[in-house]
Amino acid sequence: MSEEKQVFEVLDEVKNLEEIITKYVEKGEMDNKLVANWTFDTLKLVGKMGKLIEELEDRLDLLEEELEKKKF
Repeated sequence: MSEEKQVFEVLDEVKNLEEIITKYVEKGEMDNKLVANWTFDTLKLVGKMGKLIEELEDRLDLLEEELEKKKF
């Protein structure tokens, strides 16, 4: 799966989580367990984004190296 597709999937997950949280907040049905679950889900999403950013940085580094080689 391409990094671009993975980024959009993570962003979709973020949007879905945001919608879920908003519904519970509007209904006033939040409790500590829900907040803990949302926090955990958020941390997982941040971890996914971190991995994707690392992969993209690695690819950029490789591209820069290739460009440098072509200059000489």
